[in-house]
Amino acid sequence: MTDPAALPWTCLADELGLEGSRMLFADAGRADELLALCRDAGYTVVGVDTETMDDFRAAQAAVASALRLPPSAGRNLDALADSLGDLARYWPHTPRIVLAWTHPEGLVLNDQHGWFRLVEVLADGSDRLWRGAGADPDDRLFETLVFVDGCPT
Repeated sequence: MTDPAALPWTCLADELGLEGSRMLFADAGRADELLALCRDAGYTVVGVDTETMDDFRAAQAAVASALRLPPSAGRNLDALADSLGDLARYWPHTPRIVLAWTHPEGLVLNDQHGWFRLVEVLADGSDRLWRGAGADPDDRLFETLVFVDGCPT
């Protein structure tokens, strides 16, 4: 088990040379390169592919399943938010997690309101997980890396 206190604070954007925090966007053509950098920085990569999904409930269920959260997190945004806050419970030996989201385009184009709701919950989860300087055993670095075809990075 990696002691979170032994790992310095890092921002995924700094590790990858991207702009932003919590929710990063990158060209899908760079996925292999960027995911290797994530792993090199000590992140566990959790993939979710929403290529066949165009509504946010399906995408929410896919995110919850990928993160091994309870089934209720896939049906209820409050449950997803609560479960993200408990990532230490579901990933006890994993202090750094990146959700690698591929093919979000259908959701963005067909359910923009749902897209923004889901993105907000994921970003808020990132903010709430890091409580201090890593001394809290429940601290987690959690960010989402969204891969989009042709995204300028």
